[in-house]
Amino acid sequence: MPRYHFDLVDSETVADEEGADLPDDIKALDVAEEIARRLLEERPELKGRHFSILVTNEDGEEIGRMPLDVVH
Repeated sequence: MPRYHFDLVDSETVADEEGADLPDDIKALDVAEEIARRLLEERPELKGRHFSILVTNEDGEEIGRMPLDVVH
């Protein structure tokens, strides 16, 4: 099962060192949305500041980004 990483990014990066084993890219993007929702619940001040969850695979290739500003 592939490993994915979920970094919090804006002009700097807060790296996800552990990552998670997930079945595919679609599930990884779903997890990114869950992380974004939970992060905004805990840190609402991040809304409107252009933060995103960057999803990368085990090879470091970008799978996608989940901007915190679009999460409801």
